[in-house]
Amino acid sequence: MQGREFWLSREVFFGLVFGLLLVAPVFVFGGSAVIFVDKNVSGSTDGTASHPYHTISEALRHATSGTEVRVKDGTYEENITIPKGVDVVGDSEKHDRVIIKGDNDNRPTVTMKHDTKLSHLTVKKGRHGIRILEDSKAHIFDVVVKDSDRDGIHIDAADRDKKHRVLIDKTKVMDSKRAGIYSEKRFIVLINSDIVENKGDGIDLALGTKAWLEDNRFNDNRGSGAKLTLDKASIFGKKNGFRNNKREGLEVNAFGAAGTIELKRSAFVKNDRYGVARVGRTAAGTKQFGNLSFGVGINASRFEANGMGGLSPVVSGF
Repeated sequence: MQGREFWLSREVFFGLVFGLLLVAPVFVFGGSAVIFVDKNVSGSTDGTASHPYHTISEALRHATSGTEVRVKDGTYEENITIPKGVDVVGDSEKHDRVIIKGDNDNRPTVTMKHDTKLSHLTVKKGRHGIRILEDSKAHIFDVVVKDSDRDGIHIDAADRDKKHRVLIDKTKVMDSKRAGIYSEKRFIVLINSDIVENKGDGIDLALGTKAWLEDNRFNDNRGSGAKLTLDKASIFGKKNGFRNNKREGLEVNAFGAAGTIELKRSAFVKNDRYGVARVGRTAAGTKQFGNLSFGVGINASRFEANGMGGLSPVVSGF
């Protein structure tokens, strides 16, 4: 009797294991699950490398926290929402090989929830190209965002701490009908990126933003290269370029509360108006530019060939 009970238990065990494999069709590498997507492969689909799903949306329906969705080359016409803790990665690690093109212009092409990553691909169209939801940490790496109907990347508000940080690295945002990047109050790190040729401002950061900006190019935008709000800001950076924008290289607005903006070793060159415009939006705001600085000595920023001059006087914008 004992032997028969053992064999029944083993049969039940293997049945359970087999059932789990059926409902969770992923490969596991180093503790991370991988689901595959390839629109060009026909036949049955279960998310494995040999039978990948045909759409990213289908893969995301099977993804849980810790899953990587690996997308093969092709253009995927869909709007996707990345669940908490999931990464979406272009398989070739070349951003021009995988294109996510929104098929509903009333929604963002890509919506990112908390602790998600998007890398090695291109995002086109959509209400926004990418929207990062409120209180969500996100990482965007080696991505091109283009042709969105509003902001290229739209970032909702969150606490200004590392748990809610948005990191954007080696990314190009272009041809958005509004700002290339717009963010409500939160913590932003933007490095090694090109924010260019947008119909509005290159980047627009709201009151109270904390940010680090390094080695970015804010060029050829129809508005200003960057629009920052001084009030309660904590914005620092170095080696950024603000060139050939149709308005200012940088517009700094102040409403009356103290804040700090310091950009070292940056270049403000050939903008149609000022290299940097200082705009007091209230009477109190006109007195708040003491903590706006651009480095000194070897860390000094460069102002050259701007249409109305380098640094504007404080002007009233009310």
